[in-house]
Amino acid sequence: MEPKILFKFVEEVRRESRLARMAHSELRAAVAALDPNRAAVFVTAVLTHTIAVSRLLWPERPESAERGATLRRELQITEPSPLQLAGFRKHLARPDETYEDWLQRLPQPNYLEFNLMPAALMAGAQNDTFQGHLDPDTLEYTFRGDKAALAPVDGALRKLESACDYWLRTHNPW
Repeated sequence: MEPKILFKFVEEVRRESRLARMAHSELRAAVAALDPNRAAVFVTAVLTHTIAVSRLLWPERPESAERGATLRRELQITEPSPLQLAGFRKHLARPDETYEDWLQRLPQPNYLEFNLMPAALMAGAQNDTFQGHLDPDTLEYTFRGDKAALAPVDGALRKLESACDYWLRTHNPW
């Protein structure tokens, strides 16, 4: 990959990582305030920006595979990574279709949009009671059955952002 193009891709990975981390910080504040609406907004922001990072590092388009491999190698990304988020990638890529499929699997389309409650207090609740559930104790997010542990995601983003900063300082093509 041409050095200037690679440099711009690393800048983009850093930008998306930084935005995801900022959203994660706001998510923690919303959880501390027990504000489910703000938590729902910021969990979506965390996932949106993290999935942008995921797509840059693990592109779906075959002709972009080398770009992803180059970025992962240059930024020293090890696999498996909490940044891959395969299940959530499909939700954001095709929100209408995944919603339709999820609704058709429900015995009754009677669910709550978002829940902010420790998993220990949900004993007996069915998986489809909530479209989205965030455990405030562990920051594990479940959306239509797919799970993401957001604390390790934040740690991986922090490490990735530092790797990007270092790489950009040492590889300026101009």
